Amino acid sequence: MSPEERLQLLADDPRSAPFIKRYMGSAEAINDGERYCLWIPEGSVAAARAISAIESRLVRVASERSKSKAASTVAYAAQPHRFVQISYKPTESILVPSISSERRDYIPIGYVGPETVISNKGFAVYDAQPWVFGLLTSRMHMAWTNAVSGRMEMRYQYSNTIVYNNWPVPPLSNAVKEKLTAAALRVLDVREYHCERTLAQLYDPDLMPSDLRAAHADVDALVDSIYSKRGYETDEQRLSDLFGMYEKMTADEALNGGEKK
Repeated sequence: MSPEERLQLLADDPRSAPFIKRYMGSAEAINDGERYCLWIPEGSVAAARAISAIESRLVRVASERSKSKAASTVAYAAQPHRFVQISYKPTESILVPSISSERRDYIPIGYVGPETVISNKGFAVYDAQPWVFGLLTSRMHMAWTNAVSGRMEMRYQYSNTIVYNNWPVPPLSNAVKEKLTAAALRVLDVREYHCERTLAQLYDPDLMPSDLRAAHADVDALVDSIYSKRGYETDEQRLSDLFGMYEKMTADEALNGGEKK
């Protein structure tokens, strides 16, 4: 739904409010675009369908699905209240855009609450802890992404299987996680201070605020220290250690019958 359609639905019947959630993919997260969707839990179908404005939408969904050439889509015409692919969890989540500009020093990763459904145009880390956000928004993760991710034209085409799942991360103590959490929350606090700007504006390399750049530099230094006591001067040095860890990780998996740790 567009913002206007959401407001009309609420005006038609305020009981619609619990069933409306923000719907966000790469473009919406980066540019603060507004889209909404209906999210109707299985136990609330009757209550939702008792609202005439929602019922009329569900009837249209059923009609469109029944016209599909895909048998799996046609089958879901009988369940118009459901997304065909369920990927939502009512938790805080990290949103990694599937497509983002190669010009940026950092992928503008989002941190969203349970009121947001992440679309197929973004990757989600559910039950997200801030220290994970710190790792993902670091220079170390960017070096890895730049080396292994796919591309759409020149833009990053992020992949959970190729980039995220294969990224080597050393074991982390609770003390390190606490430091990462503090550094990550600082990044999020600075973003909130500049809340009038979109992530696209905040992470434009020519426009990035100095306090946000400084907050990221603190994250970078902390994450680098997790991988090496000597520190890094270049991404080539980071990648040398990362690929060394990756080779050891895959060798260990092979010795253990392909089971990932």
